[in-house]
Amino acid sequence: MADEMVLETQQWLNNNYGNVPGFEKVKEDGKTGWPTIYALIRALQHELGITELSDNFGTDTSNRFDSKIVPKLEIGYKSNVVRLIQYAFWCKGISPVESGGEFTEYTLKAIKELQSDAGFPNGDGKFTSKWAKALFDMSAFVLVSGGDKTVRTMQQWLNVNYNIYFGILPYDGIYQRATNTALIYALQSEEGLPPESEATEGQPFANGNYGNTTTQLTPTLQVGDSGGFVEILQYGLYVNGFYKKGPFNGNFTDKLATEISKFASFMEYDSRNALAGIADITTFKGLLISSGDTNRTAIGADTSTQLTPAQVKTLVDNGVKYVGRYLTGSVGSGSDERNKYLTSEEIDNILGSGLSIFPIYQDNYPEVKYFNKEQGTSDAIAAAKAAIKLGVPYGTIIYFAVDVDVEDGDIAGTVIPYFEGVFGTLTGSGFRVGVYGTRNVCQRVIDQKTAVYAFVSDMSTGYSGNLGFAMPQDWAFDQFFEYTVGSGEGAVGIDQVGVSQVDLGMQYVYKNTSKYPDWFFQKLAAIGIIWPMLSEVIKATIELEQDAYFDAEPFHIYTELSEKLSIGEGDNETSFNISKGEISNSFYEQLKDFGDALSLSGDDAKTELYHKLGEIVEGGVFQITPAPFKEKEKGNVGLEVKIDFEGEKEGKTGEVELTIDVYMNKKTIDDSGDDDEKDAYDKLEKITNAKDSEVKSKSAQNAFYAQFFSGFVEETSSKVGAAVLAAIALALLIKFGPIVIGLIFV
Repeated sequence: MADEMVLETQQWLNNNYGNVPGFEKVKEDGKTGWPTIYALIRALQHELGITELSDNFGTDTSNRFDSKIVPKLEIGYKSNVVRLIQYAFWCKGISPVESGGEFTEYTLKAIKELQSDAGFPNGDGKFTSKWAKALFDMSAFVLVSGGDKTVRTMQQWLNVNYNIYFGILPYDGIYQRATNTALIYALQSEEGLPPESEATEGQPFANGNYGNTTTQLTPTLQVGDSGGFVEILQYGLYVNGFYKKGPFNGNFTDKLATEISKFASFMEYDSRNALAGIADITTFKGLLISSGDTNRTAIGADTSTQLTPAQVKTLVDNGVKYVGRYLTGSVGSGSDERNKYLTSEEIDNILGSGLSIFPIYQDNYPEVKYFNKEQGTSDAIAAAKAAIKLGVPYGTIIYFAVDVDVEDGDIAGTVIPYFEGVFGTLTGSGFRVGVYGTRNVCQRVIDQKTAVYAFVSDMSTGYSGNLGFAMPQDWAFDQFFEYTVGSGEGAVGIDQVGVSQVDLGMQYVYKNTSKYPDWFFQKLAAIGIIWPMLSEVIKATIELEQDAYFDAEPFHIYTELSEKLSIGEGDNETSFNISKGEISNSFYEQLKDFGDALSLSGDDAKTELYHKLGEIVEGGVFQITPAPFKEKEKGNVGLEVKIDFEGEKEGKTGEVELTIDVYMNKKTIDDSGDDDEKDAYDKLEKITNAKDSEVKSKSAQNAFYAQFFSGFVEETSSKVGAAVLAAIALALLIKFGPIVIGLIFV
């Protein structure tokens, strides 16, 4: 919607400065934006006598404003500069009431309001260039949607105490590049480094970069310390996802020490001090720059070099346990071009030396325009083809690289659809998706559930996607320093990589010596990708080619593979046919009907899981029944799922059945005190009558089902009763989220 005062601003600017050399007319639409702000800056520069106009409120503009305008800014002063100030306030969303170019009490009130918002409740109303620079800017000076009140308080604290170093920060509650840099300036101020404007020749000064001087002056703090260093530490922890409840008072307490220890553990730092809750250089650098302390040790590396046995030995000798290698492609150009793709011989050398491999796919030019859904699909096909050829086990995570600084506003239209294409294709091939990129890119992709873990390019400290963003919770690898390790034939250039060990990488070469076709193992692995709770037990099933058990309290999971057995439709069984990747509509109708009847969520996103299952199975049947009685699970309740796979490859057809039993452990649930888990257990117990599961009479169970579902089904139709049982069980358990969805079909 157009703002009449912004429109007036644009019209006045064009009428008065439209013919001034270097002034660019602005669109008259009543909408504030950078073009209008730039026009205000250029108009101000013209009034200050600057002939080379620019969009930047730089040093010359500031100096001229302070010398020519500030001494005149008193009640009654009239000039075009005052009018520009008033129009800038209108564009900022602060009303100066008037716009006629006279400095009045209303103008002074607007200035004081601006100062109060910035953290100066007793602002003096003096409008120097630092305030003018903050006003002639698009940055918000109020808490914006999505902003954080504590971050805004921090921004105000930084403004009040350290503005001589960086001017006036935006105080919108958004932790961003400028806020991150301001925290480093604050640290440098506490270290005694002066602003550049006050430094003598040859004297170190604050510059907002965490360089050698700042590193040397960084203190070590512990319980009992207090002051500005501690408050910087407190806010640094907060914006990185720790110390969320404060207080932010500059006092180093036991609580703060505990949060430091948690942060160090989360980042897998090896600093004894940090792990013990003492803030040293590892802690400060880890909080304020993405690469952290590059002198720390790590057990991971990535390289574009095709590793020789001597180079692999160098990695082993330097404590490396995980090495990232590229599945395809080359690096360099012309005479410097060399292959970077992983080879079978190299895999044997790496795995034979006890290292694991985390596969990377990057066969592109680092440009934002590269990333779209079609390219994601194409890259996934290429990556899967290379991985299968090399014997990368199904279920392994392949990290797709976004090796470019994608601005936050561009991610949704580029990176997000790219990973939709990658995920939709790679999952069907039996591999999991990882994302390599800045912290922001990784988090945004993981939030879309198109990647499971992040390989974070923290080494790129100046990237907009790293400055002002916390480490993703689901990080697997942390790239933070580039150097050459070893000497002679063993020398190799690597990126040093921190490892969280949530992804164990490729530890063996997959060779199918079983009686089952490869396509089956691809489908099996894909189920584990859709339902992560099953990923480990399915991986074990593939590796061992036999029954497997996995303990994921409060769930006990059993799997069994068998050649195709007849799946009937007995009184206690519910089967849904899958044809050409689509589950029958009747299933969805039942799910919706009974979800509505029980006043439960009918969220379409929940049914997406079943669509994915249909796409993976392609042709076959999946069946839900109460889990069979097992002596070991006596007293527990559960469900059994049988998935009948049908497939064809190279003219050969086959059918394999996967049986999965998931039991809820009553003792674990009772001990946990989790009301949601207990409620889910009680409902499932009633539905399946698992409490009396030793009674194998189907007629007795049907009588119970009919009584329990009275009002929902006709007692005379056992077949309909069984369908209702499954649909209501699904609807009830969907209410409790992804883990319980896993319980139903896993």
